Amino acid sequence: MKLAKLAFLLLFITFCNEDNNLSIENNADEAVENQSNNQEDLVDWDSALGKSPEIFVSTWNSVVNSISNDEETILFFSINPDEVKWTSSDKDQLVYKWGDASKQDNIFILNLYIENEIVRTLQFFAPTTNDTTTTQQTKLFLLLIIALSDDELDRDGRENILSGLGLYEEITDPNEYGGILVLNEIEYEIEPLIQGSRLVGLNFYSRLTLN
Repeated sequence: MKLAKLAFLLLFITFCNEDNNLSIENNADEAVENQSNNQEDLVDWDSALGKSPEIFVSTWNSVVNSISNDEETILFFSINPDEVKWTSSDKDQLVYKWGDASKQDNIFILNLYIENEIVRTLQFFAPTTNDTTTTQQTKLFLLLIIALSDDELDRDGRENILSGLGLYEEITDPNEYGGILVLNEIEYEIEPLIQGSRLVGLNFYSRLTLN
């Protein structure tokens, strides 16, 4: 099904405006502009939630390739199938990591929960940080997950999901951040990760609600 071009959404968290000219951030910004100016995709894809892990990874990479022409951006956001690992011998959970292992505030983690050989739940971890590059990366990851979860949603539909989860609300208490929303038989959730009184990260979930 043809999807509208992915538009990146602003997180409710206010980040410091640092002078950061890293190419990955600039490429993400350019992708935002390009996707916002076009309403039709040239590449069709189906939802990957509810499919095998192999189809999920393949679909993820197809979507990444369709939203950017920059090789560095594609390389960063793509999934290397050889590096997707089972977390135990039970083979009910796969994990994949992006980012710089030397920087704790630039590590992103995707967990795929497998039931009857299909992906039923996604759990994505993103750090909260003042680094503007990491902020841009987080924006793209969230939109990718929603797009792969439900191919019936257009750009406004994906935006409505994040808005419904409270992403745009101005909240001073991090314990009030997050929420749950169910749409088209898929449950989305934002869960805050808090140390002391500080929001240090978030978990974003996408789950099939049908058995």
